[in-house]
Amino acid sequence: MNSVIQTLVQRGQQAQRAGQLAEAERLLRQAVTAAPQHPQAWFSLGDVLDDLQCWPEAEACFRRTAALAPHLSIVHYQHARLLRQTGQAAEALAAVTRALAIPPATADALQLKAMLQEESGALPAALATLDQALAVAPERATLHHNRAVVLHRQQRHAEALTAHERARALGLDAADAHYNHGNTLQSLGRTADAVAAYRQALARAPQHGLALYDLARLRWALGEGDFTAELDAAESQSPAASGIKARLLLKAERPADAAAAFHRALAGLPNASGYHDGLGLALSALGDHAGALAAHERAVALAPVDAVARANHARSLLAAGQPAAAAVQAEAARALAPDDQHALALLGLAWRLLDDPREVGLNDEARFVRVFDLPAPQGFADRAAFNTALATELAALHTDQRAPVDQTLRHGTQTRGNLLDQDRPLIAALKIRLSDAISRYIAELPDDADHPFLKRRCGAWHFTDSWSSRLASGGFHTNHVHTHGWISASYYVALPSAIQSDGDAGWIKFGEPDLPLGLAARRHEQPRVGRLVLFPSYFWHGTVPFDDTARRLTIAFDVKPGAERE
Repeated sequence: MNSVIQTLVQRGQQAQRAGQLAEAERLLRQAVTAAPQHPQAWFSLGDVLDDLQCWPEAEACFRRTAALAPHLSIVHYQHARLLRQTGQAAEALAAVTRALAIPPATADALQLKAMLQEESGALPAALATLDQALAVAPERATLHHNRAVVLHRQQRHAEALTAHERARALGLDAADAHYNHGNTLQSLGRTADAVAAYRQALARAPQHGLALYDLARLRWALGEGDFTAELDAAESQSPAASGIKARLLLKAERPADAAAAFHRALAGLPNASGYHDGLGLALSALGDHAGALAAHERAVALAPVDAVARANHARSLLAAGQPAAAAVQAEAARALAPDDQHALALLGLAWRLLDDPREVGLNDEARFVRVFDLPAPQGFADRAAFNTALATELAALHTDQRAPVDQTLRHGTQTRGNLLDQDRPLIAALKIRLSDAISRYIAELPDDADHPFLKRRCGAWHFTDSWSSRLASGGFHTNHVHTHGWISASYYVALPSAIQSDGDAGWIKFGEPDLPLGLAARRHEQPRVGRLVLFPSYFWHGTVPFDDTARRLTIAFDVKPGAERE
């Protein structure tokens, strides 16, 4: 019997090598049916199903193999790889850990473990694992590339560049490698080289969505009028390029052009929920509320568990004058994603329009907006001296010609990457002062397990996104919320004299949404150099334009509860 099964397995493997995958699958299914305890038959069937991109079935085969032959490292490795492919990250990490417990540790298994760690946000652990893998396979180009990506995410851009260059020297020429190289070059302010790297990625994969988007976004920031040129060329080949272009145009406040691009994308992909959702936003901005609601209803029907689609539906319902229906969709979004700050902000607007008493407790600006005037770090005579030096340090990081296309500032520039992770002395000194104020703010919040903001309160917290904004005369921030935060902040580094005079020019305001609902701001705070303003991330906030030759320089960031992942 064993010889018969072995013959079936060998014939299946031969058919696989010859590219006859259907025949290979048939033979190997015959083998596992005849001998369900034969690990090689299950392993080979999983390998063929992997080639056929039947990943859930392939994963099940490798799971069965691992149960039958737990002493084989390669079995656990392949199982881990397929678990990752099917979105089971925690199970994949456990499986690859089992593979590495069986010596010798292979570079493949170490690389897979590092990828899983990086994808989960455990960046220091991922870097340590990659260093182990490089000790095993020092000339593997993809390991150097993976190391570069992790270093980039840690804001260690100079080291990341060295790793990218090593990967290229070892022959790595993949589209993703050029794209990630471009990201690092852009973070180092080498914008011309970044443009070239993104174009190299597109030369190898003309429909590379991230390269198309980030190249257009960078060229916009550099002030280039034809910033969508690469997207224009890609549109003729793929509806996905039309979708990318549409989202960019929507961010650029060109809703008519965005709507036309979304229509083109939907002509090729009529069941793409995200394109119906984007079309709804564009039509709502154009005042076509009936069309917007129809598009959002289609988006929700296609993706009923998509919290973003439901929140955007709520937004268009608000714009259409239907706050009760908007509250229903916002509540549905929050049921799917309880910490969705945009959905919570929209729910607050609906309650405010409906005179719902719950809105008062949710959007209590007097209670939740706090102001801290931070002392200067040690070594500086006073607050003014420190912030003058900090302004000089930040100036080197403002390298663009205009504001990012997908951010809230108008008539200004913004730094790239997570500012507070930068290895710069004054930023590091400020971070200590910021941390003290944030810890005090959180400690003084009351306990309330029923309040969506207060119930997230805990002893541990960590910084997430952070950046510096620099506004010129006439500049301002549009009204917005911080969708990925819990607590958000603005710290003032340098201010024009106009902001210190009578009136509210350049002040931060709270409570005025980015929709024409007739709702005015309910609180204004005057910036002062060295002042930190903290508030819940779902609070609507923006700034009042100012007229002055000097610039308004700030640092903004978000905080989330819980310790940062190691």
